[in-house]
Amino acid sequence: MTAKITQVVAREVVRLHENQIDPSDIAQQLSLKEAQVAAIIAHSRFQRGKGQFGAASEAAGKRESRDREIEQNSDRATIVEEYVGAEAVRASEDTQERADVEAQEEEEPDQGIFIGSDIEYSGSLYWNPQDADAVNNPHMMIVGESGSGKTYATLCLTAELAHHGLPTIIFDYAQGFELEQLEEVYKKYIRVREFRIGEEGIALNPLHIFPKDIKGPLSVATRVSDVFDAVYHLGHIQTKVLIESIIRTFEKTGILPLDQGSWKKDPPNFAHLQQTLDEFASDKEYPNAKNAMTLSARLMPFFMLSSFGSTGHSWSWESLFADAEFKVNVLQFRGLEGKTQHVTLEILLWHLFFYLKSHGKSRLRLYIVLDEAHHLSFREGGPIDLLLREARKFGLGVIFASQQPEDFSQVAFDNTASKLVFQTADPTLKVSRFIAAKCSSYDSPEGIRDAISVLKQGDALFVTQNNGYRVRIADLKTRATLWGEA
Repeated sequence: MTAKITQVVAREVVRLHENQIDPSDIAQQLSLKEAQVAAIIAHSRFQRGKGQFGAASEAAGKRESRDREIEQNSDRATIVEEYVGAEAVRASEDTQERADVEAQEEEEPDQGIFIGSDIEYSGSLYWNPQDADAVNNPHMMIVGESGSGKTYATLCLTAELAHHGLPTIIFDYAQGFELEQLEEVYKKYIRVREFRIGEEGIALNPLHIFPKDIKGPLSVATRVSDVFDAVYHLGHIQTKVLIESIIRTFEKTGILPLDQGSWKKDPPNFAHLQQTLDEFASDKEYPNAKNAMTLSARLMPFFMLSSFGSTGHSWSWESLFADAEFKVNVLQFRGLEGKTQHVTLEILLWHLFFYLKSHGKSRLRLYIVLDEAHHLSFREGGPIDLLLREARKFGLGVIFASQQPEDFSQVAFDNTASKLVFQTADPTLKVSRFIAAKCSSYDSPEGIRDAISVLKQGDALFVTQNNGYRVRIADLKTRATLWGEA
C-alpha cells in the first residue's frame, strides 16, 4: 500500500533528497511511487523561498518541533507508520495548516503568472517571467497536438499577463484568435482590440530607417531583401536585383548611403520600390534586366495585396504598450494569401524589434504571441531568431506554439526558459531529450516521452527553473473567480 503524501512524509522526502539519497531508494523506504517522490522534490524546489513548503505558516511552525523530535528518535519506517496511525487525530490540524498556507498565498503581492494545479502534488503552479533569478529569459514555448489545449492555454496566459499589467500583441495569421470566436468570459474581463490589417491595411513603412540602422538605407535594403528571399526563395541574382532596386529607390528620394544627414528625410514606400523594379526591367542598359522583369512578376501579387501604405491604421507600437484600457491586441491577417502573409508578418516583427532596440534596454514590458509555428521561419539571422536571442534585453517576451516539436529550431528550444508540453507523440524524442537534459525531476527521455504521450486534454508538463511539473491548466472561469471579478 502506498503511503498518503502529507507534510511529514513530504518533508522526509526532501530531507532524504538533501542527504543525497537516490529518489528510487526514497520511494522504497517510504512506500511511495517514484513519480510521487520526483513531484515532491520538484515542488519543494519551486516553492523554496516563498514560505509555501515546510514551516509555511504559524501552524506548520508549531508542528515542526514535534516532527523534528520524531525524526531524531525514530527510524524512517516508524515515521511513516506513526503518521498513518495518527492521521485521524491530526486531520483537523492539517486542514488548518492548508487554510493558513492559502491565506498566506493570498497575502503574497505577486506569485507570478498562475498556470494551474499541480497534478502530482497539491498546490498551485506559477510562472515567473519577470523574475530574472527564477528564469533566465521570459519566453514560453507551447507544444501539443491539435485539440490538446495549447491554444486555450495561450489565451489563459494572455489574460493573466493582462492582469499583471503586461500587454500582449497576438499575430493571428491562422485565425485562431478572432474576436468573435473568443469566449465570452474572456471578453468580459479582458479588453481586446482587433486590427484587421489584412482587410483594412496598416500605415507602416517597411523602408523606414531606424536609428540603429548603422548603414542607413543599406541596412534597410539588406533586411527587406532577406525577408523576400526567405519567403520567395529568390536566389542570389534576384536578391541582388532587389537590393539594388531598394537602394536606387532611396536615392531617387534624396536618401544616399554615404550621406547620414539625408537619412532623416521621409523614406520612399513599397509603391516606389515596385516602380523602380519595373524601370530596371525595361532598362536595356541594366545588366540584370531580365531578372528584374522576372522578379517584378513574382512580387506583383504581394504589391497588389500589400497591407503597407499611407492609409489604414496609423501605426504606433508605443500606443499599444501604453494603453491602460486594452491589454490584448490582435493583429488579424485574414485576407492575405500565403506568401504575402508571411512577408507581412516578418516585416512587422523586424519593425517591432528595431523599434524596441532603438529605445534601449528595458524591463519586461510586452509579450507577443506567435501561434502555429510551422508557418514561421526560424532561420539564423531572421527576425524570430533575433527576437529569441536578444529581445529580452529590450523588454519583449515571446510566446509561441505549434503542434510538432520539429516545427521549432534548436535556438527556440535553447532560448525558451519555460515550456508547456501538452499531449504529443514526440517520436524523435526532440522535446523529451531537451527536457531530460535540463530537468532534474525526470531521469530519461523515454520516460518523458511516455508521460507526455498520454496526457489528458488540458493537462501539460510545465517546465520551468529546470524542473518539470504535471499541471492541469485552470480554466477562464476559475481564473475570473481568483481575480475577484466574477
